[in-house]
Amino acid sequence: MRSLIQTLYRLMDKGPLRALSLILALWLAGCVIWQPARFASRTSELAIWHGLLLIWAVCSGVIHGTGFRPQRARWQALFAPLPALSVLALGIYWFYH
Repeated sequence: MRSLIQTLYRLMDKGPLRALSLILALWLAGCVIWQPARFASRTSELAIWHGLLLIWAVCSGVIHGTGFRPQRARWQALFAPLPALSVLALGIYWFYH
């Protein structure tokens, strides 16, 4: 399992993907700062766990986008860039939709 996680992380550790990850993370963070009521659980249709998922995706996107490479497989699995990119893209799509 550890080698699979490390291989997947290594495949995503490319310059253009890191740049995309950082851009999407900063873009979504900017959307949250610009209109926080759209992401709040009481004033939008998002649940609390959606907000936590978006926070995780922004954190993972910034970690991956800045070039930080976690050494241990458990941290690579927690901050995996592929699911984070998916959540970031869905969050931005939801904001503009």
